Amino acid sequence: MAIPYESLYKEVQIVINNKMEEFQYFGYDAITKEDLWNYCIEKKWRKKDINELRLHEVVATIFTVTSSELISYAQVKGLKEDTFQLQIPAEEMNHLFHLKPPNDSEQ
Repeated sequence: MAIPYESLYKEVQIVINNKMEEFQYFGYDAITKEDLWNYCIEKKWRKKDINELRLHEVVATIFTVTSSELISYAQVKGLKEDTFQLQIPAEEMNHLFHLKPPNDSEQ
């Protein structure tokens, strides 16, 4: 996977690693460095020219990202991209909604 703005990413690698350690400490092992970086680019800096961001702004943004922001963003993004698919068997769906199976005598 190519990382957008790779040179800036390399400059703040230690900050990203530190933030990842924080996420892992609190049990968010599914969050990756790429998730964090892409969230910052796509959400936090989307209206800014990333090439004009100052290093201290980039660092401050990374340090202030919360796990709940990342998770919410990933959920919304997944729904928008229609990659979030819930596979529930018909029998379980009927049970969840208290539906009776079709009766052959009613046809």
